[in-house]
Amino acid sequence: MKQRKKPGGFWFVCVSLRGLGQRLGVAMLVLVWLVSLAFAVTLPYWRSSVDVMGLSEISMDPIYRGNADRPLMSLTVNVDWGQEVLPDMLATLKEHDVKVTFFVTGRWAKQFPDLLKQMAEAGHEIANHGMKHAHPKQLSDWDLAMLILENDKLLKGIVGEPSPLFAPPYGEVDRRIAATARTLGYRTIMWTIDTIDWQEPSVETTIERVISRAQNGGIVLMHPKPNTVKALPQIIEGLRQKGYQLLPVGELIEEMEAPISSS
Repeated sequence: MKQRKKPGGFWFVCVSLRGLGQRLGVAMLVLVWLVSLAFAVTLPYWRSSVDVMGLSEISMDPIYRGNADRPLMSLTVNVDWGQEVLPDMLATLKEHDVKVTFFVTGRWAKQFPDLLKQMAEAGHEIANHGMKHAHPKQLSDWDLAMLILENDKLLKGIVGEPSPLFAPPYGEVDRRIAATARTLGYRTIMWTIDTIDWQEPSVETTIERVISRAQNGGIVLMHPKPNTVKALPQIIEGLRQKGYQLLPVGELIEEMEAPISSS
């Protein structure tokens, strides 16, 4: 582009159409590349969103309890540490023929994939506890979605398809968190009974907290702690003596949401 002064003090501009066209072409290529990159990055999110668009009849609210009319309960174990006691926990669960739901973080699964495989091979339900133990309420919408999706991808690579259940780290939940999880195809799972075993209470206290509050549809929150493993046999037998059947959370939800037979 050149500027020239005409006689009499007037200016006029000469524009090179060829040069302008080249610049526009480069700009368009860069724009197309950026759009393609953005699409590739967000594809897992949008694909998951599309997959569940037809599930609006299912509540986005977090689940704290199963069917209050049936004597069913679930034991859940949040795993972000505790690998040193998990083999004993698995042995106890096998001895008592109980299947639980393990909510696992991705950062733990990366470090102990063989132990995670043992859980799955034993028939326990493997579910999502986030890629890392971050505070969900402090995350942006995008980072919250990635917290779930990155772990989903990791767990799939280790044990196949994980159960579409999400236990938010720290038990932090609100409508935004539950709605984000639901949009990604996940149900948000909370609890009815908290053992608070991360504070390392005594074996007797851990047992009492569960047995005294046992109820239809109850979801029990535990962690892989030594006293929890020691308390497990009495928790299992105590609940069974009260007439409760123990099953993973996924099955508890299926029982809760199963249509009532007219027969």
